[in-house]
Amino acid sequence: MTENEQHTESQNSNNPWPWIAGAVLVLGLAVMAGLYWNSTMKVQDVQFEGNHFVSKEDLQLVEVPMGMNPDSMNFGEIRNRFEELPYVKQADISVEPNGTINISITERQPVALLADNKKKIYIDSEGIKLPIVPGKTVDVPILYGFSTTPMRDTLQSNAFKTVSGFLTAVRNNNVADATISEIAWSSSNDGIVALTNQNGVKLIFGKGDFDTRLRNWEAFYGKIIKQKGIEKMRSVDLRFEGQIVTREN
Repeated sequence: MTENEQHTESQNSNNPWPWIAGAVLVLGLAVMAGLYWNSTMKVQDVQFEGNHFVSKEDLQLVEVPMGMNPDSMNFGEIRNRFEELPYVKQADISVEPNGTINISITERQPVALLADNKKKIYIDSEGIKLPIVPGKTVDVPILYGFSTTPMRDTLQSNAFKTVSGFLTAVRNNNVADATISEIAWSSSNDGIVALTNQNGVKLIFGKGDFDTRLRNWEAFYGKIIKQKGIEKMRSVDLRFEGQIVTREN
């Protein structure tokens, strides 16, 4: 092989342009195939996940157009239809290559059982009223002091916001979560009044600083209640800084 031939062969082997051109061609074909797939794909089925309180049958009642190309569908409107259902906080929609629509449901979680006369409903931390679903009960405190009707009205008062904060603090405290079974709101200085699930001891928490007061209840329960017995107590007032006021039987 002559020196000129070797030089030419070396130039050809080091030239990247044929490889780049090939890669661009493959990418272009893939894009064209994807565009063709997008233009011909039709929605064939709908599947749900994440639902517990909302039945599949209720979800299937929400209209989702079949046989349409996904690009022609208003997913924002479809999402809003699902989020009008009780318990549905958020509906996330995705489309599979086979034309199946997946709808992932994020549900509202009850934080209390709201009791008003003989009517009872669940309520979430945002004050959304939720119906009781047969066979799907939740172990949450009973709450008094707010109206259960009308169902579509959200509890937005400052009083409920205070109660919601207290309920959150209770869930984050293992002893409080295990011992408090009923909660009532009083517009007087008592504020939050709770009852224990054993012997119905009255616990007065007031209107704020709930994390501290629940920790005080946890310490009092661990030392005094376990020593004396809960049946000895009538009420425990935790509103005061540095002291706990009790009334005993």
